[in-house]
Amino acid sequence: MKTGNNKATNNFIVRFWSKKYYNDEVGAKQFENIYRGTITNAQTKEEQHFHNAGEFLSILEKEYWKSEELK
Repeated sequence: MKTGNNKATNNFIVRFWSKKYYNDEVGAKQFENIYRGTITNAQTKEEQHFHNAGEFLSILEKEYWKSEELK
């Protein structure tokens, strides 16, 4: 099946910090929120950290628009 000549893709790597593995080092109170982690732009290798759902969505949207401007 041919999908066309699409050459533009936006690839982001999202890593969520696990309560299971980071709970001992940082403390239980800080990881009650599951939305902690990093977003890495695969093209520029720029990494940004987020600490709640709002930051996650905001950073993802900013990275999307930034990568669209680069093309």
